[in-house]
Amino acid sequence: MTASQPVILVLLAAGEGKRFGGDKLLYQVDGRPMYRLAADLALELGEAAAGRMVVTGSEQIMEELSRDGFEIVENRQPELGISHSVRLAVEQAGTRPGGLCFMVCDQPWLTAATLERFLEAWKASGKGMGCLCHLGRRGNPAVFAEPYRAELKALSGDRGGRQVMDRHPEDVFFYEVEDGRELRDLDQRPGAETDIGRSSAVDSF
Repeated sequence: MTASQPVILVLLAAGEGKRFGGDKLLYQVDGRPMYRLAADLALELGEAAAGRMVVTGSEQIMEELSRDGFEIVENRQPELGISHSVRLAVEQAGTRPGGLCFMVCDQPWLTAATLERFLEAWKASGKGMGCLCHLGRRGNPAVFAEPYRAELKALSGDRGGRQVMDRHPEDVFFYEVEDGRELRDLDQRPGAETDIGRSSAVDSF
């Protein structure tokens, strides 16, 4: 990957939210639904992103983000797992050059500054893949250069791109974040087994 190569941002917004106990993408953090926080983050990158798409089955998300210029990738089978969303995004990208940066929509404390610095550093690294990390723990977003699209399309079940990274560890760039809270996902409803300040820091998708 070179510094001049484009990157398309992909919002993964088709999860069923079973552990959350409801549609967590509509759950509000700081007065905005979580999917809106992720979308606004993607929009903040401006021309640093070559394109933006969202993979979702939600009519509300499709309608709203289409007005914001996102490409809409419809996923009516979320039960097939995150790999199905990844395949749909790769197919939507078609033969367009550049990387695909996959973002989850339940990571409300990630900042645009971190995302932009990560993508710049990844391009400069020359590696084919990259993800955020904190104290050795991988996190999202995760980005994949064009040569890895075939392997992404071959994924199955509820396991995502980490499988591809594990096959090629020498080609993975890790970007360390200072504040581990940026990697935390809101996987359970506050007040359940965890709370909003102690939500889980998950491995990259």
